[in-house]
Amino acid sequence: MITESRYFELKELVCPHVLRTYGQRSWQFIDTRLIYVLDSIRERIGKPIYVNHGDLTQRGLRCFKCDLVKAKIEAGEMYMSAHILGKAVDFDVEGLDAEVMRLWIAKKANWLPYPVRLESGVSWIHMDVYENPTDQKVYFFR
Repeated sequence: MITESRYFELKELVCPHVLRTYGQRSWQFIDTRLIYVLDSIRERIGKPIYVNHGDLTQRGLRCFKCDLVKAKIEAGEMYMSAHILGKAVDFDVEGLDAEVMRLWIAKKANWLPYPVRLESGVSWIHMDVYENPTDQKVYFFR
């Protein structure tokens, strides 16, 4: 189990509910591969990456108390997002458009420590370490 990131504080990666309840033990809920990939991207891009910041608090690990999750449950939907499993983050990179960043990640795929999935067509970068149906290092989905 990883217990730190080179570039990200725990509060940037987990919702406030989890952080209040588990404190530093919250690292146990985040997939180690996700941390390695995030750190690798941050190191190579050389720009700040923002996951949870300001009013945005549900962009990393989400729990059942988070509004996004509660809304799905109350609507009677099954919600098995990579976010609630500690395998996904949504982020922005300072000064870069989301599509530009997705293409940059795909172009630099050979140095990623693990394969990732990137969601296309959104104004932020959703990245997760779910298994993808191909042998590609970067897999785009919608």
